[in-house]
This record gives sequence, structure tokens and C-alpha cells, in this order.
Amino acid sequence: MSLETAEENTKIRRKYLEALEQENYDILPGRVYVKGFLKNYASFLGLNANELVSAYGERAPESEREDDGNGDKLTHIEKPPKTSYYKIVLGLVAIAAAIYIAVPALTGMDRGAGKSVPGGKENRNLMESKALKENSPTPEQGQNKAGQEAKSPVQKGVNLTLNVTDNTSWMYVEIDGSPAYEGTMASGQVKEFKGTEKIYLRLGNAGVVEVEYNGQKMGVLGQRGKVVNREFTAPQV
Repeated sequence: MSLETAEENTKIRRKYLEALEQENYDILPGRVYVKGFLKNYASFLGLNANELVSAYGERAPESEREDDGNGDKLTHIEKPPKTSYYKIVLGLVAIAAAIYIAVPALTGMDRGAGKSVPGGKENRNLMESKALKENSPTPEQGQNKAGQEAKSPVQKGVNLTLNVTDNTSWMYVEIDGSPAYEGTMASGQVKEFKGTEKIYLRLGNAGVVEVEYNGQKMGVLGQRGKVVNREFTAPQV
């Protein structure tokens, strides 16, 4: 396999791949990048990424040894959402306003419950019959409702779920023509991607990634260690 092919599939520049092959780590941006590149390159080649990173850590000078947890930053792009204090206050105000409006209405209903209906029993029966007639659906309405319930909801856009079931897999995702994710996922990790028109997917170890497209489970897209490219488009309505 040529370095050009590896560069195209891993998105790692060729000069960095050559540096990894020759163990010339001085020209790489830093230790954290070296570990990230090693993980992605090893996953693409079907090698044990953890063993290569461990071997690199043993050979690195003492002054360059850092916390191993820093290398994971290259494979995660999601950030936990921050709760806004302003949104909390706004929600509390909305709840208070709803209570302020609802309590007087409920109190008025309770006060009116004890009053007698003019006209006695006949008027009450007439009102109950009229209310029952108004609330009863017509045959046409019943058929429309049944037809709506029979139709299964159609998902709009492109919804893709990736589940790594074993080992690790490098992957690259584009949503509507723009890069959305690139990195290595470990066994047990699940990611969801949503697009409007299409999602392009490239897997470095297709045999360990289960794919779900718009609610339909497609299983794995290839064999273990194989590179697979696939494009998913939005259904035509």
C-alpha cells in the first residue's frame, strides 16, 4: 500500500506518515498528536493501536512523557452542553405564570359546580345529549383518523447511527458536504449523525461497526480490517 493511499484514507499528511514509519517524531507537532496519529494509522492498517502507543511511550524521553489521557482528545469532538442560568430563570417565570393563570380558572369552576341548572332535569338531559352528539366523531372523521394512524411515520433527512461492537475503528463522516467527524472509536461507543440531504461515511475497520440508517438496521458494511466508503441520502417524499 502506498503512502498516498494511506494519506487519502486517514487524512494524515504524508510527511507525518513518513515520520511515523521512520520513528522521526521531532518533526511532528507534539506528543499528543503523535499518539493520535499512531492510533488512527494503526486502526487503518488493522494493527493493535494500544500496543503501538504503549511502545512509543516507552521509547519517548522522560522529559516528554505526559499523562496518557491527553491523547484521547483527538478522537472526541462532542462537548457537553452548558446549562444557561438565563434559561433556568426564564423557565421558572413561565411556570409561575402558568400557575397564576390556572388557579383562578380552576377555583371558578369549583364555585360553579354547586349551582343548579335552570330548567331542572330536562334541561340537564338536553345539554348532556347535545354535548355527546358534538363530541361523537362522524364516520368520515373516524375513517380519516384510522387512515392517519395506519400510516407509519417517515423520517425526514438522513439519520445515521454508528455502533462499534468490538476492537476499534477509525472513521470519517461528512454531512451535506461538510466534514463532521474524524477519529477512532472504541468498542461500546455509539455516535449519531443527522443531515438534510446526504451523509458520506468512510470506515477503516468496517467489520466491527454496526450501521443504522433512518431507523433501519443494516448491520456491518464489510469485513474486519476492510476500508469501506458509503453515501446515504435522504428519502424522496
